[in-house]
Amino acid sequence: MAGRAVEHFDALVGLLTLEQRHEAQALEQARAELTLGELEAQGLVVLDVEATDESRGLGGRHLVTLQRKDGRPLPARLGPGDMVRVSPRRAEVEAAPSALVSRASRTSLTLAFDRVAPPFVSEGRLRLDVLSSDVTFQRMADACRAVKGWDQGQLRDRREVLLENQPPRTEKPQPLELPLNAEQAEAAARALAARDYFLVHGPPGTGKSTVLGHVARRAAEQGHKVLLTAASNAAVDHLLEVCLEQGLKGVRVGHPARVLPHLVEHTLDELVDAHPDRIASRELFDEGFELLGFARKQRTQGRSRQRFSEARSAQAEAGRCFDEARALEKRAVAQVLDGAQVVAATLATCAGHTVSGLRFDLALVDEAAQAVEPLTLLAFLRAPKVVLAGDPQQLPPTVKSQDAAAKGLAVSLFERLHRASGSAACTLLKEQHRFHAALMEFPSATMYGGALRAHPDAAGRTLATQLKEADGLDAPPLLFLDTAGKGFEEAAPHGGASLANDGEAQLVLARARELLRRGLSPTELAIISPYRAQAQRLAEALSDVPQVEVDTIDAFQGREKDAVLVSLVRSNGDQALGFLEDLRRMNVALTRARRHLFVVGDSATLGGHRYFAGLVETAQKQGGYRSAWEWAETL
Repeated sequence: MAGRAVEHFDALVGLLTLEQRHEAQALEQARAELTLGELEAQGLVVLDVEATDESRGLGGRHLVTLQRKDGRPLPARLGPGDMVRVSPRRAEVEAAPSALVSRASRTSLTLAFDRVAPPFVSEGRLRLDVLSSDVTFQRMADACRAVKGWDQGQLRDRREVLLENQPPRTEKPQPLELPLNAEQAEAAARALAARDYFLVHGPPGTGKSTVLGHVARRAAEQGHKVLLTAASNAAVDHLLEVCLEQGLKGVRVGHPARVLPHLVEHTLDELVDAHPDRIASRELFDEGFELLGFARKQRTQGRSRQRFSEARSAQAEAGRCFDEARALEKRAVAQVLDGAQVVAATLATCAGHTVSGLRFDLALVDEAAQAVEPLTLLAFLRAPKVVLAGDPQQLPPTVKSQDAAAKGLAVSLFERLHRASGSAACTLLKEQHRFHAALMEFPSATMYGGALRAHPDAAGRTLATQLKEADGLDAPPLLFLDTAGKGFEEAAPHGGASLANDGEAQLVLARARELLRRGLSPTELAIISPYRAQAQRLAEALSDVPQVEVDTIDAFQGREKDAVLVSLVRSNGDQALGFLEDLRRMNVALTRARRHLFVVGDSATLGGHRYFAGLVETAQKQGGYRSAWEWAETL
């Protein structure tokens, strides 16, 4: 088999460097070119926050909660794990400390300082500058170097399998009696039998996470320790939910603020906080800080030998308190993790000290087609066998450097191994439980070789059953509203890079209002567009109904709603499609709706592309094609 040289991992490190440099330069350019107000609008600076609370966290970290006096919301961009530089709002300091965002809400941030925060932090208004973090890049580069260094014995065999120089090894799959359909059961059995890796190819709604949950349970029943991981916190939380439903005992490693509220009780922080050793450690930390305060007081009240001796003695005793407290915390953490059957953490967190010190028998990676290869390699460092679940026909990993993307960083390890091994180490899940059979027809034919079938419970789903007043509503499962000839031209608002289309926006808003008027729950309606400017325009127009989700296609991957309205935006005389030419992005857009998919577009612009011509043809065949010329009279 035609494989790759070991220098492949060096090349990945080089591409990571390109991506890291691009991110740093973009941040530097923004700081140089934007005003303070513009920096704040983009979430790169937070102004006028003040300390409202202080406490102690794990390891004796100094936690400071910040809010604005007027209660104004803080930038949504800033979240747990981000690093910020903290300085007074109106004064200069010689060395502004950095801190980690530990918790984040709409109106407050909790910062974790490794040492006691300087006095100015609690004495007035502050400025926070977001810092670029090299930690994840360094962890990914280290993973590439580590796998490259597997040059002996079984590790060398694993490396050669990953380089496609050897076929993936497997035992004979054992039949399983599981409440799964044929392909799901096959995938679970083959995943358990694999020795190196296995791929679960899960198109939308086919239950790939369900398969991973059953694999985790079977492995745990055999006494194996299982790592649950993914690139995003949302995907990790979903996989943990699936495993908890299987009755497994799980621990979620990571910042509680980035974990779904109902899973916080399963986080390492919460479980350790209730441990007797942690309770004892808190008392020791409090005692230690009291002793440090006494030592400072003795030094400032005079220079006598007795005061100096008392201060030194108090400081030494504080050090002993801290050492004992940290030892107790370490023991509490170890006992909580040892008692778990599954441990859940993001791929980046897998390289942190908490997870890297654990031994796993199996790693399960969900949404693996959305992770760059170096990030996925972190899972291979944690366990001898890895099961990857994903869909290479949906959005690829996010890579901001066009150069790095063009040279291969945007190709996930899932996609690369899928191309290399085909069905030899992969099962395609075929039965989807999400959408009406009519909504399945086009994506199945264009992206999955016509292989998908609809489960009976999903095949006949219609929107009418979810409405209080359905009579007279024109809402087939797939409705394509054609704006050709209406003059609804695309435009770049304020000369920006993103595009919007006012004419399309009005049609989408009219449909949204009509569905809501007829009783559709706002939580079951979503509006998406490939362009952020269009999404923002629609969100502003529907600000009175905040329960309706309005976002870009990229942000909506992995989500689903009863009704989804899609504004394609592009309308021009050159048949230029831009983002729309990425068919994986369009596949995401067209597979989010369970009962009603409403697509607005200009067939004169779109029709030159075979994919969009096929979409219009499918709508016509199903009786779901409408022209905007007649639509205004019938809505």
